[in-house]
Amino acid sequence: MATNITSPFIERPSPHLRCLVLEAAADSDLHNHLYQLSNQGLPQWEPLFQGTPYEALLGVGPALIQSDGTDGWTTYAANLLEQSNAGCVLYLERPLDWDKAVEHCKSLLTVHTSDQQGQLMRFFEPRWLEPLLDSLSATELQQFFGPFSGLAWRNELGWRYSKRPSPWNGKVQKAGWLDLSPQHQRDMEASRLRILAEEMAQDYQAALPAHAPAEYVHEQLLIATDWGVQQKAHYERWLRLAITHGEGFWQQDEPHAVLIRSDLATGEKLDELESL
Repeated sequence: MATNITSPFIERPSPHLRCLVLEAAADSDLHNHLYQLSNQGLPQWEPLFQGTPYEALLGVGPALIQSDGTDGWTTYAANLLEQSNAGCVLYLERPLDWDKAVEHCKSLLTVHTSDQQGQLMRFFEPRWLEPLLDSLSATELQQFFGPFSGLAWRNELGWRYSKRPSPWNGKVQKAGWLDLSPQHQRDMEASRLRILAEEMAQDYQAALPAHAPAEYVHEQLLIATDWGVQQKAHYERWLRLAITHGEGFWQQDEPHAVLIRSDLATGEKLDELESL
């Protein structure tokens, strides 16, 4: 279960070695900054695409980096994670397990789905980390953490933290061990929708019912999903329509006539609804 924290760079939710997974796609100068801003000698880091089927993307791929100091690199990394969806923070219980930690992270890069035997997964994507963790069984959750005792990420609700359920058994899973079944994916979508509902309940608090505003928003987003809404911006437009015209607006004749049109994309339907 995830809890709120101020920031892993301000408070210390775990006593263990802080590491970062950062994606070079978020900053093309990431690797240069790693060396230029570190004042502790050569930084300890590993590009995670190295030695994997994704090696051709090494220059824009993720890296696992030890970042337990207070030098310029740490400030840079904190700012990057605050301003982008570049990665997450991991806490390595035993620094001697560094090589196993690298191997473990690489094992998470590939997942199996019902459609594909091997598919790249950005397991460090902060917007989807919480839905992913919520979808895992107790055994899968334990395996996902591996040698890391805790994990911090920043999503729409702010900085979040989750810890490993039980002590690690020392075993590193083989690459592609995680099978994201259709049920996993449905659970992730449902969890993601609840997170968006919580965020929008905070943003629109003054215009929402005083009792259980997050539940109200979640109900509206579920209805929007039934009508084909999938994008965050579209969910927010639907919520504004519900606030302005009443939560059952879509049942009225004119809105319903727009929603059932097959010649309009979702965004165009929302344009029509907003113009009524």
